[in-house]
Amino acid sequence: MIIPKYLKKDDLIGITAASCGVLDKIEKYELSISNIIEQGFKVVETNNVRTRGIVSSSSFIRAQELESLFLNKEVKLVAIASGGDFLIDILDKIDFSIVKENVKWICGSSDPTSLLFIITTNYDIATIYSPCNMSGFNVKPLHQSYLNYFEILKGNLVKQNKFPYCESKPFNDILDKKNSWININGDVLATGILIGGCIECLKDIIGTKYDKTQEFIENYKKDGIIWYFDIFSMTSEDLYKTLIQFKYAGWFKYTKAILFGKVCFPSSFLDYRYEDAIKEALPSMEVIYQFDVGHVKPSFTMINGKKVKVVSNKDDNFLEYIN
Repeated sequence: MIIPKYLKKDDLIGITAASCGVLDKIEKYELSISNIIEQGFKVVETNNVRTRGIVSSSSFIRAQELESLFLNKEVKLVAIASGGDFLIDILDKIDFSIVKENVKWICGSSDPTSLLFIITTNYDIATIYSPCNMSGFNVKPLHQSYLNYFEILKGNLVKQNKFPYCESKPFNDILDKKNSWININGDVLATGILIGGCIECLKDIIGTKYDKTQEFIENYKKDGIIWYFDIFSMTSEDLYKTLIQFKYAGWFKYTKAILFGKVCFPSSFLDYRYEDAIKEALPSMEVIYQFDVGHVKPSFTMINGKKVKVVSNKDDNFLEYIN
């Protein structure tokens, strides 16, 4: 696994809108940028960041502006400005040789999953599923989950412990609900290579030319695989079917554990609980549900391609990177 260089003080973070722009949430974005600068980094934006619409710009421009940050030798980390729904349409416009030849961190969450997952599984380069996109660091003082993110960017691979509280309502930044991880099939103690992202995006990769997942897990079968899934609004019924689809596609071979985040917008047509969907699809797997990853804050910083240890029992609940 190729691990890009970690960041140091005054390093430049390049931000681009490979999916949506940020104009509809510009106040949050500007507060986030001020927090990033206070953490000791500099920022540069591509032209499509401060835009609105279902996409920030055409697929060609989005790919071109992404490439420009990889080609910029001063930029040490490429950050995706926001989530959305249509990042997948830039994949065949990207010259991935530019990414391979200019290795650096790329981070984002939600819709950027497609890009992060492909870079890691196709090119063996570690990527970061961040606790939020660049418009999400919009609180003062910064929560410990964000402070952990910045420490991890610097190479301080802090142990991330389960946070005591989480949001009861998504996107309100108020941590007012007791946070509980649910071990679906008993206590979890597992090590393996971390990989995953937003499950709605991952399912769209299956069967495409970018689906090198089986080759990836074969390469790391001695370590085993730990999957994590951020669920945005997938119904419990669709979650069950998607997990079966992943099994049929061979994605769960050599899997040691699977971590499911809290569902941001839960729904079911049949009164089917998410816990039941997971248990029926994965009856013998070590599984944590309502893990600290995804759209519901707080969220861990997940490095795709790094080896981790995950523990969840009555005494300990954490994720720790293994060097």
